[in-house]
Amino acid sequence: MTATTNPAPDRAEQARDPQPESAGATEPGQRRVLGYRRQRFEARKVRRLIRHVDPWSMLKLSLLMALCMWVVVMIASVIIWSVANNTGAMSSLEDFFNDSLQLEDFKLSGDVLFRQFGLVSLLFSLGAAATVVVATLVFNLISDIIGGVWISVIEEETARPVGSPDPAGFDQGDAESGSPL
Repeated sequence: MTATTNPAPDRAEQARDPQPESAGATEPGQRRVLGYRRQRFEARKVRRLIRHVDPWSMLKLSLLMALCMWVVVMIASVIIWSVANNTGAMSSLEDFFNDSLQLEDFKLSGDVLFRQFGLVSLLFSLGAAATVVVATLVFNLISDIIGGVWISVIEEETARPVGSPDPAGFDQGDAESGSPL
């Protein structure tokens, strides 16, 4: 690693890129920077036109998202059921139904409820994935009529360091050797 001395930044730059003052700085207005320093990049904002969304890609994405959410909901329902069962909330709910509806033996069976809830929620998840595919097809049909949807994006691949002397990315000192930074 090499040590370089840079002039002291103004307060706004110091707040964005805080680096501690080095004890070995030679002048009060300078600081010593060791090692790699984070670069700031310029990026340009461009507009892109979306005319078509692939229904097969949307089906794969929506199925994956729906199944992940189904697993999360099933795990959460097991946790909520076990907490409610261990705290006695289920037995008091069963007693309430027995007393208010004048039933003899009303019992909530956890495994039956879990299976039914799992099946119904899985069907809802698959229905949501199918709805996303239908919405994609409708978007493609409407996009053919109106010409597409314009979105604004920031291109990061064409980003270059701020204040770079050479847009190709070569330092003036390394221009003879041809090695990039």
